[in-house]
Amino acid sequence: MITVGGFNSSIDRALDVDALVLGQVNRVRGARRYVGGKGVHVALTIAALGEPAALVGLIDEEHRREFDDFLGAHGVTFHGIRAPGSIRSCLALREPFGARTTEILEPGPTLDETTRGALCERFLASCAESSFGILTGSLPPGFGAEAYAELVARLRPAGGRCLVDASGELLLQAAEAHPFLVKPNREEAESLSGRAIDGARAAAGVARELQAGGIEVVIVSLGAAGAVAARGGEAVHAWVELPEAKYPVGSGDCLLGGVAVGFARGAGLLDALRLGVACGAANTLTAETGYLRADDVETLRGQVQTTRLA
Repeated sequence: MITVGGFNSSIDRALDVDALVLGQVNRVRGARRYVGGKGVHVALTIAALGEPAALVGLIDEEHRREFDDFLGAHGVTFHGIRAPGSIRSCLALREPFGARTTEILEPGPTLDETTRGALCERFLASCAESSFGILTGSLPPGFGAEAYAELVARLRPAGGRCLVDASGELLLQAAEAHPFLVKPNREEAESLSGRAIDGARAAAGVARELQAGGIEVVIVSLGAAGAVAARGGEAVHAWVELPEAKYPVGSGDCLLGGVAVGFARGAGLLDALRLGVACGAANTLTAETGYLRADDVETLRGQVQTTRLA
């Protein structure tokens, strides 16, 4: 099993508009509503690949049945911790294919000490029965920037391996706690390193720097250009060419889920990254954010191109 800590659960809405014009009336062509949050996307990917997945997150009574039913139908066990209020809602305004997606993200409810503790303890308990733990996304108000770092440190004595996907100070402190893996995107990696990343080789250099600081695996996601990963003395770049990537939002989450499954199955760095990149690409083919089809992943995995970086 792989346990995902996606503590800032949300109800997501996607609205399709012809063109978003600020300050004017914008008419919607289509609308979707679904269970969301980065943790949901990662857990759905793991389950879609046939691995047992558990998700720890906030929930309120209004949406508990919806989360339980949706995640259960997709093979994810949901450990919902009751929120002191309503979980957040997030909105994506999507312009026609190939154009922009504008996201409006609520912060989530402010958590008291009891709720924060319940989320952390449930995550740690589930990780004790898992091959990996994953911490992903933002945290609701009430958590400090040290929260992921503390969970990484608490997992280590029992041999727990943790993968982290975050940003800002949350990512910085988590990286200093030396998790098994971090997955910054280009901008986050530049912020961590203080260096510009203008391509795969530059990404590999930054990944090696972060790895030298005590992180076993570093993956830098590069959007349509794929991802670069470093482990030990090895650095690899993987990418897949798609004629039309319609729905890219959530692809980084799917990449992380695919990589976690690869490592859980004993894959080496290159094969784990290949699976992750195929998952990220498969996400772009479906209108629902952070959702993929296993058949698409298998097809795309055979199209992923790789190169080893000196």
